[in-house]
Amino acid sequence: MTVTFYGRVTEYTNGEKSFTPAPGSCSFATLRGLFDVLCSHYGEGFESFINGSETCLILINGSGTAYSGGMDSPLGSGDKVEILPFVDAG
Repeated sequence: MTVTFYGRVTEYTNGEKSFTPAPGSCSFATLRGLFDVLCSHYGEGFESFINGSETCLILINGSGTAYSGGMDSPLGSGDKVEILPFVDAG
């Protein structure tokens, strides 16, 4: 599995643009489980940003999670998760 961060999300990942869990280092079956791992790895700033109101678009293998179960979307070892910030214009 690979998690890719885009835009200002990297401000909360210490500048890292991707995260790949070490094989066998963490066990999770859903997006919620992955986010628990990411929040633990990147800390409170990342957790606050991710849990903020509508701050990010999350894609699993190129598809949005709104119709696949949201935070309960299932994940597999070969999945590609992308986290993109919403862009506001005014």
